[in-house]
Amino acid sequence: MRPATGIFFAFMLVALALGGCTREEPSVPLKAERMPVVTQLTDNHEVFEANPIYSPDGTQLLFESDVTGNRDLWLMPAAGGEPTQLTFHPGFDSAPFWSPDGTRIVFESNRSGHKNIWILDVTTAGAQPVALTAGPWDDADPVWSPDGTRVVYESNRENDFGTDLWVTPVAGGVTVRLTTTGDGIYHRTVDWSPDGTRLVFESNRAENSSALHTMPAEGGPVTRITRFNGYEGHPAYSPDGTQIAYESSWDGTMEIFVIPAEGGTPLQVTDQGGYWPRWSPDGSRIVYCVFGNPEPNIWTVDVDWR
Repeated sequence: MRPATGIFFAFMLVALALGGCTREEPSVPLKAERMPVVTQLTDNHEVFEANPIYSPDGTQLLFESDVTGNRDLWLMPAAGGEPTQLTFHPGFDSAPFWSPDGTRIVFESNRSGHKNIWILDVTTAGAQPVALTAGPWDDADPVWSPDGTRVVYESNRENDFGTDLWVTPVAGGVTVRLTTTGDGIYHRTVDWSPDGTRLVFESNRAENSSALHTMPAEGGPVTRITRFNGYEGHPAYSPDGTQIAYESSWDGTMEIFVIPAEGGTPLQVTDQGGYWPRWSPDGSRIVYCVFGNPEPNIWTVDVDWR
């Protein structure tokens, strides 16, 4: 796999976009006149790659790929390089997330016949995944809590048509439902704030329109932080908790945006497509995926607008 670095451009409109923002949102998100550096990490143009995420020490990238003809989890150096396959089951494995200490990963899989949440020790050769959840429903998009004790995820276990957020203790215990909504409403692609106090997620709970929302991590009042047309999803907190990266199709093409964590003016940071953003542990880059032009697969964008 070969990395290919784009040309550096200084970011414009910085002070307006991320400094002194108010809660009142503009009619459209801001877009810099010149976009920041992007770097291509993989070039397997005929395969599907998704959900990349940095290891807690920033040295590796975990992601899913169907390069073998089956959806499995893979690991590669954060700067690009030869990947290593982590899972081999004929079922699909997807949406991986690291434990805070980097010793385990959590992911969704249908290897038991239903889509549930599994945990794998990545420090022990030959270790087998262990089920965290089990049941005749779909659990998906798990995220480990910053203190390492719980996993939050979306599930349709008590919905005929829709999903809610649930949290399960890693060491075993009572699973707690965090949101309760009617049929046709979803809460999904959740992320935990770095201090463990809040959750951000996408939902169509308001006006039946996809938008980003936040709420206390223990459950409670929900706050909508985006109000633009189109799909908005896969939010990810920055390491310092002040910003949220996400994907949006507000102008017809899915791109990566960044918004203050309390809401405000979003800033578009890609212009050639973007899905599944995740921040590097030092906050200097966002890793994401692209489909179509300029190339598919895994890319990073420099956080040089600060």
